[in-house]
Amino acid sequence: MRNKILIALDDSKGAWKGVEYVARTFSKAQGVKVTLFHVLPGLPTALWDAGHIFTEEDEKVRQRLAAKWEKRKKKEWEGLFGKAQKLLIAAGIPARMVTRDFRPDYSSVAEEIIDEARKGGYSTVIMGRRGLGPIKSAILGSVTNRVVHHAKGFAVTIVE
Repeated sequence: MRNKILIALDDSKGAWKGVEYVARTFSKAQGVKVTLFHVLPGLPTALWDAGHIFTEEDEKVRQRLAAKWEKRKKKEWEGLFGKAQKLLIAAGIPARMVTRDFRPDYSSVAEEIIDEARKGGYSTVIMGRRGLGPIKSAILGSVTNRVVHHAKGFAVTIVE
């Protein structure tokens, strides 16, 4: 598909502006397909594997708690996905052309976005800008910067 758009969502205002941008810009486009995409960035430190020092029973408890946490996060995101989906549909993008994808991934959010864009054949990735200053961005890096610098085969649109 020629107009296949991946909107990378997080909890920032910039990400929501990305949804609004797609609604405005692609509402009249024929054949556009939009995927709302969120990568769960990582487990809380209390749920990390502590270097295999747990007993077998402790590890089972940790895994159950991690699964509950992930399920709760997915439920929270379903509400946000629903809100974004309604906005896109109200703008004129057919409901069958708007999908959702929630990924638990505990390594690199940026790599997960890049991999999905390539494997999924997306023409464009839409991302919001979080507003890190130039020094903070250079020191910490950001998901947006990593995606922009490693994007090959698809466009990246940063919405502010």
